Amino acid sequence: MNAFQGWLVTTLSSVTLVSPIMHSKWGWPICESVHFVGLSLLVGVIGMFDLRLLGLAKRVPITALHRLVPWGVLGYIINVVTGMMFLMTDPVEYIYNPAFHIKMLFMAAAGLNIMIFYSVVFRHLKGLGPGSDAPRAAKIVAGVSLLCWIGVTVYGRLLTFYRPGWCGLEGISSLSVGFLSNCNPFP
Repeated sequence: MNAFQGWLVTTLSSVTLVSPIMHSKWGWPICESVHFVGLSLLVGVIGMFDLRLLGLAKRVPITALHRLVPWGVLGYIINVVTGMMFLMTDPVEYIYNPAFHIKMLFMAAAGLNIMIFYSVVFRHLKGLGPGSDAPRAAKIVAGVSLLCWIGVTVYGRLLTFYRPGWCGLEGISSLSVGFLSNCNPFP
């Protein structure tokens, strides 16, 4: 995995498309603000939908809340774009960061959960009206979704507290703090 991470850092470092923007005086703060707006859209809409599936606000039809999902998707797209800008600007701070590894695992789990929701569960929700209770499978998927997006948010915030510091490829530790190798500035 060390070789893959080293290759990934080298490859991402060579992409200089966003570097002038992100290294400008306002580039990083604006990108952080836009990232937060995207996260608010994503977690706000998906969280509201998940809570309805879990039984809160039963007077609101599930299909009415589902019409807001495109706003959550917009928030996700915003976060992917801004997240890639962060990653391409400073790949060492992310690729070797255990909080980033866990955040990516939560995002992968959320993606798998969404696929299960739309391939198995969603067709059973289309006919439910106001006051209807969601099936047990929908509640399980909603609970997993909430846990995943809370995990993404928490570990995204923890990224700044577990910064590996800069080190070259020679400083990659064979020990692993996260799920992948970490960058040890003191080999």
